[in-house]
Amino acid sequence: MTDYVCLARRFPAKGIDGVLGVPVTSSDEIDAYLEELPVPVEADKVRFVRLTAIPEKSKKHLNEGDIVIKYHGLSERFLDVLRPVETSVMNTNYKSGEVDWKLAEQARKDAFERGDWAVTSDNHQVAISDPGGRLAILRGAHATPRRLFKYSFAVLLQTDRDRRRVTYDPYIGHMTMPSDKPRWAWATFRFLHHYIMSNGPVVPSGRFHDLKKMLIKHHKMAMTMPKPDLGPYLRLHTRRTHKHTQEFWKRVRIEYLNNPNSLPRPLSFVASKQDVRWVRVELSEIDDIMKCVAWPEWSDFHNPFHFSLLTHKRSQSWN
Repeated sequence: MTDYVCLARRFPAKGIDGVLGVPVTSSDEIDAYLEELPVPVEADKVRFVRLTAIPEKSKKHLNEGDIVIKYHGLSERFLDVLRPVETSVMNTNYKSGEVDWKLAEQARKDAFERGDWAVTSDNHQVAISDPGGRLAILRGAHATPRRLFKYSFAVLLQTDRDRRRVTYDPYIGHMTMPSDKPRWAWATFRFLHHYIMSNGPVVPSGRFHDLKKMLIKHHKMAMTMPKPDLGPYLRLHTRRTHKHTQEFWKRVRIEYLNNPNSLPRPLSFVASKQDVRWVRVELSEIDDIMKCVAWPEWSDFHNPFHFSLLTHKRSQSWN
């Protein structure tokens, strides 16, 4: 398991306006960082600086806590950065074997290189990394990754048949648009990442059964989400009066009363009103809203809300 990754040529040697840092002076920390360098270096040949403040414009490629590496005697335009990373693992321990760390770390490497989400998999394991390098690993029996939910293959793409099933063919009558399958699958893989990271670093194997139920609920909900026509917005329609979803909305109300900021903005807005039939949501908010699938109050058979398209440009300014 990796505690740090070295990002080559990430920080300009002349610095960045608004980025602040402090020199690392602890001998224990320095020794730990020396162990993580790609080539052996003596302690008196290198200096480490921990970044403590990052302006908004630089947050896409720098994080607070990053360690900038400055080698004495070298003139470099860009400096390497050590970044502490998080890793969480869930091993079902049923005919699963040991975690393939090389395969898992490849997902983290791909995420850093692309600046986007990345997945690696084989017949037993799937590893998901977010753009920041937070790595979630699920390992189980043979074919576990493919059997997690209906369209998982659309992201895993383990076979030629998988690739054909996500490629549009004008001579085939597609029941489902191939381009929708990866969109739905990525949504559920991001939820899987959230669950493992939130319950790690080692998730008990006994939770796998409940996790599979959550993934199926999440994926079915994701498959009902339309692709927006008018900007990055959808409508979220509440079902607060349905007898099978009232427990969910009771919890939303309780969470709101305890701390309104603990809820995604659309749910907090609904909880603040007595009667709201629908609320406009941005696509960037949907992942956070859908994390509520992990609540026990989310019914196995009845979703507490559903999504629809905005049908008029003026609707974009409502709620």
